[in-house]
Amino acid sequence: MKVIDLKDITRKDSAVYYRRYFSARAVLDLPGGAAEAPVEFAIETSPLSQKTVTVKVDGQVDYPLLPVINELKALVLSRDEAGALPL
Repeated sequence: MKVIDLKDITRKDSAVYYRRYFSARAVLDLPGGAAEAPVEFAIETSPLSQKTVTVKVDGQVDYPLLPVINELKALVLSRDEAGALPL
C-alpha cells in the first residue's frame, strides 16, 4: 500500500490560528488496484512549534486503515514542510 498523491486540497476556515483544517482526495495504490478516498486532516502547531497531524478517512478503503492513516500523516507533514499546502 502506498499513498500516491493528495488531490483537490482545500483549506477550511478556522477561528483558531494554530489549527489548520483541510479536505482532499487521497489517491492510493492498493494491492487490488488504485483507489481514491475523501479525507480530512488537521495540523495543530504547539507553542513549542511541534506539529500534530490528525487524519480522518471519509470513504471506504479495502485495506486496513492504520497503515493508510500513517502514510497520509507522513505525506501531509512533508507537504507542510515544503510549503505545498494552501494558505
